[in-house]
Amino acid sequence: MNDIRKIMVLGAGDLGRRVFHELAHGGGRHVQLVGRDEDATLRAANLTRYCALQRGYADVGVSHAVTDLADVARTAERIARFAPDVLFLAASYQSWWVISTLPKDAFERLYAANYGPWLPMHLVPVMKAMEAVRMAGSDATVVNAAYPDAVHPALAAAGLAPHIGIGNLANNVPGIRVAAADELGCAPDEVEVRLVAHHYVSHRLSRRGDSGPAAMGLSLLWEGRDVTAKVDIAGLLRRLPGRYRRTGGLAGQAMTAASALSVLEPLVERRDAVVHAPGPMGMIGGYPVAIESGRFRLLPPDGMTREEALAINVSGQVQDGITEIRADGTVVFEDASMGVLAEELGYDCREMPLPDAEGRAREIAERFAAYRERVAAGNAGKATRLILRISGARRR
Repeated sequence: MNDIRKIMVLGAGDLGRRVFHELAHGGGRHVQLVGRDEDATLRAANLTRYCALQRGYADVGVSHAVTDLADVARTAERIARFAPDVLFLAASYQSWWVISTLPKDAFERLYAANYGPWLPMHLVPVMKAMEAVRMAGSDATVVNAAYPDAVHPALAAAGLAPHIGIGNLANNVPGIRVAAADELGCAPDEVEVRLVAHHYVSHRLSRRGDSGPAAMGLSLLWEGRDVTAKVDIAGLLRRLPGRYRRTGGLAGQAMTAASALSVLEPLVERRDAVVHAPGPMGMIGGYPVAIESGRFRLLPPDGMTREEALAINVSGQVQDGITEIRADGTVVFEDASMGVLAEELGYDCREMPLPDAEGRAREIAERFAAYRERVAAGNAGKATRLILRISGARRR
């Protein structure tokens, strides 16, 4: 019996390459990287192959393939040919960190919109990928990295939600464990965290050290005993952006890759685990999840019902800029959040039925590209005026 596990990484951007690279450093696997650009994807695959060999992983299988997610039939053919056991989607039309490359004032203005209004940029490539999965007749477990908190419940209406997501609330769990262990006087691996929180809260915790106007649920276990009441939770969280701060931005994707691997490795190795993940089973927001025989089960803090956990995440969804995700997949956006994009980009969409998502994604991409050019031109003009003022002062 051939027991080689096959994992496809669909998306050869920064996160996809990081995860692909780490997955290849283990035996009994065949890992395939799929991207749009033949040369870039081949180079990335070969780099990973050579690094694995250098480290002694001689039995690992590494390959690459090329497709464009816009071509659903071609992507389906790639999936059917490789027949993955696990499929990791790492594709987005615009990664979350892109706006952080703008000048600081422009970044801060756009950041105020939060993440919700950008939803089409993440939803559409995942939708295309899932259409390809269905066309291929694949029974792979699909794990998605692109805004699962909102993408999955929107796609669930069409039966296209991936099985589970990665990142977001999970990225805060190690810092919380370390901070709690320091306060309890024990080792971090003795502390378990049960965190229920939306993407909005996960970003706010690392920047502000609190959940703001959104709700969150958090419990701490030490050697299996609930010790939440023994810890100053508010004080602990306030220290996350201080003493326990970490590198963010594009370099901080290392944390997101680690969160992805915390979900992918148990699935690949067919072992049980407790993880934190957004969008499990098409649900809004993020939860503690038990992986049991390749299936997923919510594992909220003791005493918290599924309905209470969902309500916590809905409160975060609203703060992230999404009022409601209806049963038919229509997304209603918050006026204040969408107002930021209307003011900055000239893009305004208060309600988006699922069939409109692709057109909306194209519109955002075009308007953001124009915005970036305007900001760059404005900054160049400011720099020129400053040089002229300095030169004039010197002549006087």
